[in-house]
Amino acid sequence: MSRIILNTKTWLLFVLLFGSFSVWAQSDDFNTWTKFKVNHKIDSRFSVSGDLELRMKDDVSKLDRWGLTVGGSYRPYSFLNLGVGYETHLRNLGDSDWKFRHRYHITATASFRYQWLKVALRERFQQTLDRGNSETRLRSRLKLSYVPTKGIVSPYFSVEIYQSLDDASFWRADRMRYRPGVEIALAKCWSLDAFYCYQYASSQGRHIAGIEVGYSF
Repeated sequence: MSRIILNTKTWLLFVLLFGSFSVWAQSDDFNTWTKFKVNHKIDSRFSVSGDLELRMKDDVSKLDRWGLTVGGSYRPYSFLNLGVGYETHLRNLGDSDWKFRHRYHITATASFRYQWLKVALRERFQQTLDRGNSETRLRSRLKLSYVPTKGIVSPYFSVEIYQSLDDASFWRADRMRYRPGVEIALAKCWSLDAFYCYQYASSQGRHIAGIEVGYSF
């Protein structure tokens, strides 16, 4: 147990220090993301989920958005998971101006495990509807995780590429995310994901410190 606690503290310290160093070294914006997720497994193949998210921006001085997501997934094979979801965001545009936008997504995730290494490749098609305008993107994410045979701590690292499906060139990366973090199984039904994420975009980069709490039943 003491080793588990030590490993947990080490990874949390790494995430915090890396995020702090990046904030000092860059002039990009610093954000925080906080999410609460609920997942209900109907049977061995079907499950439904929902989450509530709060994001802060401008060096954590302003509320960026509230987000609500509902969805479902189907696992036809042990290595493949298919999902659909709907999101609605209440966004802060500044000057006391807020607006809703809507998004739907379709996801396919293939995952493989070799000893302690788990590799997951996720492809997500999403379309965002915003006051009569639409934005369509393909999001490709590769995630590598350390999955111990015993223990509750699982460090990971992921890279995600956003590609526009509108009028931009398909192979031009519209946005990229680099995310190291650690997942911790707190109890039978509860989990915690603490992470740092650097988001690269042509408009402005973002340093993000995040916490996600999950409940499964």
